[in-house]
Amino acid sequence: MTWDRFTSIGVLDVVAAALSLPLISLTIALVIAVGILATKRAGADQRPSSAPFEAPGRSVASRYEPEHRVLGVAAVAVIVLFATENVVRGYLLNLADVVSWWRFATPVFCAFLGIAIALVFIASRGTARSEIPVVLADRRTWVSFGPHWGIVGAGIVLLLLLATTLAAGMASSPDGEGRYVWLEIPVPNESTIDPIRLWFYGWAYGVPVLICLAALSIATWAALRCNAARPYIRPETVGLERFERREIATGIVRIATAGMLLALGGAWRFIASSGSISQLVIEGENEGAPYEAAWRYAELATAGGWLAPALEITAFVLLLLVASRLRRRNHSTTVPSTEAVDHTTSAGAAL
Repeated sequence: MTWDRFTSIGVLDVVAAALSLPLISLTIALVIAVGILATKRAGADQRPSSAPFEAPGRSVASRYEPEHRVLGVAAVAVIVLFATENVVRGYLLNLADVVSWWRFATPVFCAFLGIAIALVFIASRGTARSEIPVVLADRRTWVSFGPHWGIVGAGIVLLLLLATTLAAGMASSPDGEGRYVWLEIPVPNESTIDPIRLWFYGWAYGVPVLICLAALSIATWAALRCNAARPYIRPETVGLERFERREIATGIVRIATAGMLLALGGAWRFIASSGSISQLVIEGENEGAPYEAAWRYAELATAGGWLAPALEITAFVLLLLVASRLRRRNHSTTVPSTEAVDHTTSAGAAL
């Protein structure tokens, strides 16, 4: 009998079971991130050299290096704290009848904290008076250096997380203690049978996520704005500084997006586990009689459960790419050609 059950397990069942674990998603993301980084290293180094434009005692690269370090550490912290919480909650603690709201709020809060610390570095150590005033024709805003498609993607993820949290909260019901943690599924045509009550991603989980989401949005906007608004060192370093600021803005957006994706993936998993029930068997009178008791959004919840691993893998890849900056060189070992220097200088003068 045991062997029959074992052989009846299909490949899709094994894959689904594996992808139900966020740590498996992290392993897959690690492989993908290593491949992306290897591909980038195989190509030409796109980072310009700051050697010809070093200011006395401080180069362009060293001015921005602390912020790259902070973002790298923040990305690692989000991964470590998320994985630690998942292991401790899932395997070491008994949280029966406990509203573990932090499981969804943790990645969003960690992303907020990392970006807030980066903002402090940008506003303090990364902002100084220009050695030679630089006059720019264009007005810099918080989207000036941000990856435009990355910002659009972050906005979409924000709206998805917001819509999921609000919709799930409105669909939830309070338990005996007044905590909105239940999903009530009525049994059709049976007024004598109580609704099925399942643990659900209700307001008890969603409100902390909404608070952290608001804080993350404000911190991300402020960091991008401060990164764009600070003055340049000198006119001839504008091209190099624009590159560094684009890299910093990309890291900020990636961390914010990853934190929201991890929360969204966890929420979709939870909703799928609660809303995919389709049949109920009543014992006692009419014992063994099946009753269909499907939630009206059961198909949507199931689809979200299948998409959750993809969201987590994407989030981990983004975080690992930002974390790779911890191995970033302080200075380029090659000096660009005269043509490259002239191009950068003229670009800075034009701006």
